[in-house]
This record gives sequence, structure tokens and C-alpha cells, in this order.
Amino acid sequence: MGPETGDDAGVYLLDGHALVATADFITPVCDDPRRFGRVAAANSLSDVYAMGGRPLFALNLCCFPASDLPEGVMGAILEGAAEALGEAGAALLGGHSVRDAELKFGLSVIGEADPGRLLTNAGAREGQRLILTKPLGTGVLINAYKFDKLDEEGLEPALREMERLNAEASRLALRHGVTGATDVTGFGLGGHLLGMARASGAAIRIAFARLPIYEAFERLARSGVTTGCTRANENNAQPVFDDRAGLDEIQRELLFDPQTSGGLILSTPRESASALLEALIAGGHRAAEIGEVLPGPPRLEVV
Repeated sequence: MGPETGDDAGVYLLDGHALVATADFITPVCDDPRRFGRVAAANSLSDVYAMGGRPLFALNLCCFPASDLPEGVMGAILEGAAEALGEAGAALLGGHSVRDAELKFGLSVIGEADPGRLLTNAGAREGQRLILTKPLGTGVLINAYKFDKLDEEGLEPALREMERLNAEASRLALRHGVTGATDVTGFGLGGHLLGMARASGAAIRIAFARLPIYEAFERLARSGVTTGCTRANENNAQPVFDDRAGLDEIQRELLFDPQTSGGLILSTPRESASALLEALIAGGHRAAEIGEVLPGPPRLEVV
């Protein structure tokens, strides 16, 4: 599997095994370097989980300023990432660092999946239900924190979710017969749903009122907090975006808000959707059933 469907990771078949390959890095989401390392690692690992795989090993991708970083910051970032990798059961084999004017950190990850049970963004089938495993709104919350419009206590609920690995959600998805999946990151929920619709040759309908949202999102968005990607995400979706709900500006902001270490979208057979949702919630996920898969042509319909 290469770049044809814009999936979360590439897949290489080797001696009956499906090797899953991905790389991702991000700028800081908080002031705590260890927690930033954990979030960055969880964000990078998520692509493997979105394919129904388990991570095997990773390499650090470090873009660190040559100066202006307090002593110990770089080490704490690496320690946080190593903690997340340990939780994932993956080995850290090393990595590479370069000097950069802006701090960035992430991982290149190799994982393994069952070739017969890959979860792809082309796997959504008519009649299936769509389940989202984490709340939305991290883009606005992170930017509000950076510009002192949100304090650490206000950011904490999102930080906890961003640190959460999508490992258990992926395992539960496989157990309950999920056939299609993708994780919600930079293109926002709307962009990633459209990616799934195009790859699957299907239409997707979501009920906006069912979307799980971080509590502070609406207040911050109404105060003018946004991101540099939100409008571009919305513009890219316009040709196949059917807004039957009459969304206002803030609701559209949520739909296309770029996420960091977001949840998985799971395209689930109708008969197992309730059981999967119950299992996710029992495991502490703030999950919700948000919509369904319809016959094509590819489009995103919001009601």
C-alpha cells in the first residue's frame, strides 16, 4: 500500500507479514517537555494503530534549536517519548537530529499487521456505522494555550486525551469486525472523513449534535481563536461537502479543526457498533457513534 488512497501509513508485504511504515512530527503543544514528548510519540504511533497494526520499533526525529532551550528540555522530550513507546511495547532504536529554528519532534515508526485484517481508509462499507474515539477541538485549545487565552487547567483534558495511545481502540476495532479506519489529525474530522469517503467510493453522513467536543472549544472559538489550517481544510472539502444542518461559523470551525493525536474513526458493521461503543466507553474512551456510510458517489453530508 503506497500513496494512492492517502492512507495513514504505507504497508510492505514481507514473507507473509504486513510491515506498516509511517513518520510524523509536531511542534510543542504544552510547556511540559516530557508531556510534549509523550503526545508527539502518541501522535506518531497512531498511524500504525489506524491500520490495525502494532508498533515494533521507532526512530526519533529531532529538530532542536541550537540555543534558547533551557537545560534538560531536550532530554525530557526524549524521556517522554520513550515512556510512550514503552507503553506501546515498541523498541526505540535511535534516531536523527538537526538544528532548526523551531522546535519539532516526532517518530518514524515501523509496525506489523495481519495482511488479512488491515484497517484502511478504503474499507468503509454501505450501511456501516461510524464511531469516533476521542473528542474534537485540540487545534483551537492548543493555540489558545500558546496565546495565553487558556491556562494549564483548561488544557489538561485535551492533554490527557492526546497522551492516550490509540492501541486499545485499535484492538477493540479488530475484535468487533471493523473494516475501515483512519485517525483524525491535520485535516480535521471533515477532511479525514472525506478521505475515507473518496478511498471507499462511498458517501458519509454524520450528525453534528453527536460529535464529542472539548468543553472549552466553543468559548475559545467564539472569542476568535482559530488555526492556520482550518480554513484551508474547509476550502478543500467544499466541492463534496453537503451542509444540510446549516452549520454556523463555530460549528464549521470544529468540523475542520486540525487535531493533534486525535481519535480513530472506525467504520463498523451495524450489528457490532453498539458493542464496540460500549467496550470503548468502558475502557475510558470518550467515544461516540457519529454517523453512517451511505451509497456513493463520495461526499460528506452533515445533518
